[in-house]
Amino acid sequence: MAQTRTIAIVGGGLAGLAAANALAGHGFEVDVFEQSASLSEVGAGINISPQAVKVLRALGLGDRAAAVGNASSGIFSCNMQTGEPVEFFDRSQAALRYGAPFLIFHRADLLAALASGIDPARIHLKHRLTGIADEGSRVSLAFENGERRSADIAIAADGIHSAVRHLLYGPDQPAYTGQMVWRALLDGRDVPSDIIAPSGITQWLGPGCHLLAYYLRGKDVVNIVTQEDTAKWVEEGWSIPGDPDEMRASFPDPEPKLKTLLGVVTKCSKWGLFTRPLTAEWGRGRILLIGDAVHAMLPNAGQGACMAFEDAYVLGRWLDVRRDDPQEAFRSFLRVRVPRVHAVQRISALHAKLKHMRDREAQKTAAKAGGNRLEWIWTYDVVAGWDQVPEVPGIA
Repeated sequence: MAQTRTIAIVGGGLAGLAAANALAGHGFEVDVFEQSASLSEVGAGINISPQAVKVLRALGLGDRAAAVGNASSGIFSCNMQTGEPVEFFDRSQAALRYGAPFLIFHRADLLAALASGIDPARIHLKHRLTGIADEGSRVSLAFENGERRSADIAIAADGIHSAVRHLLYGPDQPAYTGQMVWRALLDGRDVPSDIIAPSGITQWLGPGCHLLAYYLRGKDVVNIVTQEDTAKWVEEGWSIPGDPDEMRASFPDPEPKLKTLLGVVTKCSKWGLFTRPLTAEWGRGRILLIGDAVHAMLPNAGQGACMAFEDAYVLGRWLDVRRDDPQEAFRSFLRVRVPRVHAVQRISALHAKLKHMRDREAQKTAAKAGGNRLEWIWTYDVVAGWDQVPEVPGIA
């Protein structure tokens, strides 16, 4: 069988660019096809946990990422109505405990760090995919602009509304969770310094909702992201315009600091949270799906991008050792990745319920079990164990 040499990646977001770095690092000829006119990320803030920071380092991007990220020293949680402290999750020793810190990024900065490792000539903008086919020894791709390309294999990293997934499997039927997200970006100078203290990340917990605020780009920007149970239908997406007054009304009777923070919001976005069935169908033949294109998860464990980075690293290693047989490389990749990813998806769903529990004592008890599950996520070393099927904890 001919050696794998050329690889087409559909999608120029975090997953696609991570995969491009991983594959180019093993000497493959990689082209990235992005439908937008520029490389850009919406959604503002993103947290990357230690096991995924290790991946960035292994890809040779550790210093570039650290230069544009904030290291997280911990999360201070308090009651949404009273301001009473609930708990402090200390991350100050994360680098010693896990081998890497928790890093917080503006998504655009992290995307730029990933793009910096790729030859610009290999990134093709304004390429919206309209067709893809496995032709036996090659994969053909057709784009809306009339261009046609082919490669030895194709990797779909085109997000929750994946065109490749749709073309392979038809339309899906995501299920609305009854939860929605608000997000806003604020000028750090407009936010009193005592509001996001003492660690630079504050979480307010209320019945059926929570709100997280933290600094980006040093202290230049404050990112707000919330989640609430709601009877309202909210469309799935990343940047649906929202009404700041409606956002504020979602958090009645806030304690004074939170009220001040919400008062600074002049522009916001919103979207509904949806789930899709867990699946082991991650592609066909010479076409493989990774990241949100195949295993989108609820944001409660902060692992969407992290799982995509793990995918990228493991994929690069398997394709490198099985250059003679990419489909066998894909099978080995799936053997390692599917159990890990499905476990993280389940954990993310459980944590959606944990944060919104009405019974505080029950919540504290559940949080201990939740902490153990998160420890399993963060202590995993994909760089050392890329070819090993991970042990998966019992999840209930």
